Amino acid sequence: MNSPRLPRQISRLAVTGGGTGGHVVPALNLLEAARRELGAAILYIGTPGNLEERLALEKGIPFAGIPTSGFMGKSMRAKLTAVARVLPGVSESLRVLKDFRPDLLVGTGGYVQVPSVLTAALLGIPAFLLEPNGVTGWANRLLKPFAAGVVLPYGDKGPTGIPLGGRGRPDRPGRERFQGVLTILIAGGSQGARQINREVPKILKALLEKETLPLKIVHQAGESGERETRELYKNLGIEADVLGFDPSLSARYRSCALTIARAGAMTVAEITYAGTPAFYVPYPLAIGDHQRINAESVQRAGGGWVWSDASLTETSARAMELSAVLREPDRLREAGDRAWALSPGRPSGEWLLSLLDRGEGSKRGGMTVSK
Repeated sequence: MNSPRLPRQISRLAVTGGGTGGHVVPALNLLEAARRELGAAILYIGTPGNLEERLALEKGIPFAGIPTSGFMGKSMRAKLTAVARVLPGVSESLRVLKDFRPDLLVGTGGYVQVPSVLTAALLGIPAFLLEPNGVTGWANRLLKPFAAGVVLPYGDKGPTGIPLGGRGRPDRPGRERFQGVLTILIAGGSQGARQINREVPKILKALLEKETLPLKIVHQAGESGERETRELYKNLGIEADVLGFDPSLSARYRSCALTIARAGAMTVAEITYAGTPAFYVPYPLAIGDHQRINAESVQRAGGGWVWSDASLTETSARAMELSAVLREPDRLREAGDRAWALSPGRPSGEWLLSLLDRGEGSKRGGMTVSK
C-alpha cells in the first residue's frame, strides 16, 4: 500500500492507543508535547471508561471513545466479540477522524488503535505505529501494511526512540543521588504486579533486618493492589509511600537510587532515560517473552540486573543481592550511567518532528523509521 503524503508540519494530531500505562503514557506525552511545543490541536482516541479516558480528561485533553476489546490470550467467545467490534469501530473512527481532520495519526499500542489506523488508511491520513518492544505486538503486525511507518526503539543507524515527557533529556546521574538516604522505587506497572507487591516488601524486610541503610521506599502497587500492599508494609513494620497508579512516575525515577520494576518497554525506557539502575522482574506471561528480552538487553549493557518472577520467593537471596548493590554507591552510579547511555527515550516533541523527515533519520538526531 502506498504511504499517504506526510504533512510539512503538525497542526492537528490524533493519537490512539491504550489499555495499559505502557500504551497510555506515551500517548499522553505526545499529545501534551504537540499542544505545548507545536501549538497543535489534539485528540486522544481510546477505549471509553478505561485508564486512558480518565487520564486524558484529568489533563484537559479532548477524548473520543471507540469501544474495542482484546484478542490475544482470550477465550474463543471473547475473540469473536473482539472481531465483531472491529467494523463498528471503523465506522465510529470514520466519523471521529472526518470530524477532527488530523494531519497525522500515531498509534501507541493496544487493540483500540486497530479501527483508527485502518480508517486513517482509508482516508489517506498518514499513521505511524510506535513499537517499543523487541517483539512486535499482534496489533502492530496486523496494522503495519496500512501505516506510513513503524517506529522502533533501536535501528541500524542508532536509537529511533520512545517518546517520553519533558522538553529535554535529563543529565547523567550525579554522585549525590547514590549517597545519604537512598530512595528505592518499586513499580509493578499501571495495573500493578501481584508477585512484586507480595514478595518485594518481604525482601526489603529481610534486608533491613541485617542492614542499617537509610532508605526511603516508594511503591506503585497499581490501583487494585494499593490497599493490600499498604497493609503488608504496615504489618511488616516498614515505612513506605504506597501509590496506586502515578502518571508522573517518570519524574520519580530521576531522583531514586534504585528501582525494582517490571520490564515493559515503556518502563525500561523511562528508567534508563533517568539514568537509574534497576532490578528488572520480567512478567513471565508477556507475549513473545518480550519483557525478558527488554530486561536482558539492559543487563548485558551493565545498566541493571534481572530477577525472574519465581525467584522473588527466595527472600534471603534477593535481600543479599540488594544489600551488595546498595552498599556500593560507585557501583550504583556506574550502572545508572550505563543505563542512561543506552536508553531509547527521547523528548516527545523531537520524536514527533522526526516523523516528518520521511524516514531520513540521519538529518534529525539519528531517527529512523521502519516501513
